[in-house]
Amino acid sequence: MVYRQSRRIVVSLTWLLVCSSVMAQQPTGATQAEPSHYGPQTPQRVARSSQPEKTATVFAQPVAPMAPAWIPLPAKHQQYLDQVLKYWEFKSSQVKRYRCHFKRWTYDPEFGPKTTFKAYSEGQIMYSAPDKGLFRVEKMLKYQPPRERGGKPQYVPEPESQFERWICDGHWIYQFDHHSKKLIQQELPPELRGKAIGKGPLPFLFNSKVADIKRRFWVRVVTPPDVKKEYWLEAVPKTQEDAANFQMVQVVIDEADFLPKAMVLYGRSLSVPRGANGQPSAPLPPPKTSFQFESREVNFSVLAQQLNIFHREFYDPDVPKGWTKVVQRWEQPSAPPIAPAGERAQGAGQPTRR
Repeated sequence: MVYRQSRRIVVSLTWLLVCSSVMAQQPTGATQAEPSHYGPQTPQRVARSSQPEKTATVFAQPVAPMAPAWIPLPAKHQQYLDQVLKYWEFKSSQVKRYRCHFKRWTYDPEFGPKTTFKAYSEGQIMYSAPDKGLFRVEKMLKYQPPRERGGKPQYVPEPESQFERWICDGHWIYQFDHHSKKLIQQELPPELRGKAIGKGPLPFLFNSKVADIKRRFWVRVVTPPDVKKEYWLEAVPKTQEDAANFQMVQVVIDEADFLPKAMVLYGRSLSVPRGANGQPSAPLPPPKTSFQFESREVNFSVLAQQLNIFHREFYDPDVPKGWTKVVQRWEQPSAPPIAPAGERAQGAGQPTRR
């Protein structure tokens, strides 16, 4: 359980850190989405029989994501994409320190407003190479529908108990749980220590490697013709693990520092008809999350005393007054149960009952 929780927190933290150099300008349609039937699907409930039933355990094989319609890319497009990715790798490898102020919009057109965002938050992000990161929400507003017909919706401040705060020092993940007033310190699995941030859902932030990006994603350039000094990329996951986090992401790279400037994340429910050229034949549905980052600073010059203060953010944070600290050490996960051979043969092709 601790192993799963640690990995889930690593994914959450690294995903947020991936977004840290992302989005000082949102792609078209990201802030105010048009009404759409696309959105999170309600999980189907499986009816349970009142009579006990003997069933077999069936281990389903994961289904790998399918390549998008625009694969393979034309030779000239592929050559141009390779140039962009290689230079991106070079520039990202030079990032040693990073900090910014972020803005974040989250969307839920099925269970929230259909034409705008459901929640808005602001906060700080910090990074120190190679494996330290901080994500801290300092303000959050939540959508409230109009009180009367024809009225305007409002965004009401959320209490501090809803704020997210994560710290990674390369060996531990620190989660501030405001609701229960607990500082949860979770030890990372051995294979993630010292490199957790680089193993996040997207290798698009720091130490971006062309080989890793190509191994995990189908990527193409989608910069609009009228956009200057920016490079827009679209990435679709190749693996089931990445596809569990998102179905497509659009990243905007700023030509000035050649680091991500913008990102819009689309959820797993994305399903857009595509034309013969691979371009959407209909407007994209509302995104899952979009980010904007302001006051971005990379490798900023600081005095020795100030540098120590910057680095101190990532080490053994103080327990707030009135809180308790919970330390959860990593535990070797147990092997999954293996069904007897006879039951596996008998249950083949049948859905698992729960």
